[in-house]
Amino acid sequence: MNIILGICLSKKNSRFLNEFLNSLSLLEIPDNYHLKVVLILEKKNRSFKNIIFKILKKKNFEIIFTDKNGIPQSRNMFLKYLKKNKSKYAGFLDDDCSVPSKWLKNMIKFMEKTKCDVAGGPQMHSVKNKFYKKLFNIIEPNRYHEQKIDWVATNNVFFNSKVLIEKKVFFDTKLKNVGGSDQLFFKKLHQKNLVYKWNLKSIVIEDIQTERENFKWFLKRNLRYGYSGSYIDKNLYGYFLGSTLNILKGLYLIFLSLFFSLFFFVNNNFYKSIFYFYRSLGRFSSLIGYIPKKYI
Repeated sequence: MNIILGICLSKKNSRFLNEFLNSLSLLEIPDNYHLKVVLILEKKNRSFKNIIFKILKKKNFEIIFTDKNGIPQSRNMFLKYLKKNKSKYAGFLDDDCSVPSKWLKNMIKFMEKTKCDVAGGPQMHSVKNKFYKKLFNIIEPNRYHEQKIDWVATNNVFFNSKVLIEKKVFFDTKLKNVGGSDQLFFKKLHQKNLVYKWNLKSIVIEDIQTERENFKWFLKRNLRYGYSGSYIDKNLYGYFLGSTLNILKGLYLIFLSLFFSLFFFVNNNFYKSIFYFYRSLGRFSSLIGYIPKKYI
């Protein structure tokens, strides 16, 4: 049985490429399965090819070159590849992560046990500073093992190829500079009665990105979460209902911000209050035409 993993390689994460590819080369493959790694690479980054061939020489892989700029478009190219190449399972991983050797075995075992269509897993952050590690833990989803969910991220997702291909949903290229195209994509698929579950045992580890160990970065990230949430609601439910939901969710985020500010001395409530406030700003600023300039 075939498995195909799709990875979109970007120039901004080139410093992590060696570590990422090395972790892929050590992936354990269950008996009776064949793994193929598909790497989508912009033509202007052709120099990555030498590193890929050197590290993955013992793995079955293919490089797809694209003229298009943007991760959503590269993800769509992988979906088109899946339609032409049969596989039982497929998945996405991000190029700024390290993948534990048993990740694939754990995902297959989980899919066979739960019979779900899509399985998502957590991303841990390789952060040395305890303060910023705490902030990352605040913004990451808090889910339990085998929990039913309604969206997953492409940094760690595994799925039944046939089900995904039949639904004819694509990543929104308008979100290439904003982020959130994966959330919108999987939310759209979830509307088609697919079963998503959370696999707590298949973890990926984001490599150290020191520029993110900056409080200002967390504020910008939460602002962007608010904006992309607004865009997603409008796309899923139409402009009128989506805008109404956006306002209601924005007000709810303000309520949460105020609530946590009252108990700011407990655990991480002070930071939760600030982050919820910035997410509300992102939602309300979208109503006046604000669009983030680039993905952070």
